[in-house]
Amino acid sequence: MHRDSEHEIVHTRRGLAALIVAMSVCLTGSAAHAIVFGQVDDFENGTVMGWVHGENISGNPANVPNGGPNGTGDNYLRNNSIGGGDEHSRQIIFNRTQWIGNYNAAGVTRVTGFMRNLGTTQLFMRVALESSGTRFSSTTAISLAPGGAWQPVSFDLTSSALTRVEGSGTLSTALNNITTMRILSAQAGPNWRGDDMVSSLGFDHLRAQRLPGDANFDGAVNLADFNALAANFGVAAGATWQQGDFNFSGSVNLEDFNLLAANFGQQVGAGAGVSPGDWAALSSAVPEPACAGGIMLGAAALARRRRRTA
Repeated sequence: MHRDSEHEIVHTRRGLAALIVAMSVCLTGSAAHAIVFGQVDDFENGTVMGWVHGENISGNPANVPNGGPNGTGDNYLRNNSIGGGDEHSRQIIFNRTQWIGNYNAAGVTRVTGFMRNLGTTQLFMRVALESSGTRFSSTTAISLAPGGAWQPVSFDLTSSALTRVEGSGTLSTALNNITTMRILSAQAGPNWRGDDMVSSLGFDHLRAQRLPGDANFDGAVNLADFNALAANFGVAAGATWQQGDFNFSGSVNLEDFNLLAANFGQQVGAGAGVSPGDWAALSSAVPEPACAGGIMLGAAALARRRRRTA
């Protein structure tokens, strides 16, 4: 073989190898940044975790090392706006890394967290999502009073909770490929840009999840979910959502039971349903710790009887 041909083959092989490596890195990076059920932004790593206020703004948002919902030593993210109509004028923050991707496949229908109004202007918080030019925003805002304490927040990502503000696509289609997630303050109604204002927002422990109690991801909290929790009640470590760990503590206990009880009969995007007769004695009230053991023993026995007779 001619020497020039040999060199050409070598260079071609090297080029193909480099291309394969580059494609691998890109694909791996994309997968790493896709939405994952249960993921949480707690900012304990000292970074802003991919959240930005604008394309050309540095130092805002900022990771604050103390004063989060858990007090001293609890990091949180602070985002400021200064008003005046420039890029820094609106209380808005967005993410194009770990909060993009296929929400339907991940089973994510709700975003929860903690927020605090650190400024002197009332805030009206919403989430907004974008996909292929179609944009949605929270129909109802969560009001944060100036100078208030940390407040738990919950934003549903359902057709009853989001309003399309731009484009023509459906929410179901959009949730297959979210390209931007925003958190913003907009008083008048659902909005993509937010209000021009002087403000300061703190937020923390932002988590991707769904209706607590929906162990099997069918969109409802019912006896099937209760059976999953009863079968795993007492697991002390390594428990999953599907086993009944609805607060992501790694165990299945009374706290998870209370979450399921509080939402029993609920459906994603719907109101309360009719509780099955077997639940009547359990759903009338959240049990006190003193009697929880007896209730759960009875609940587990009920679940076992149902499995044997099925």
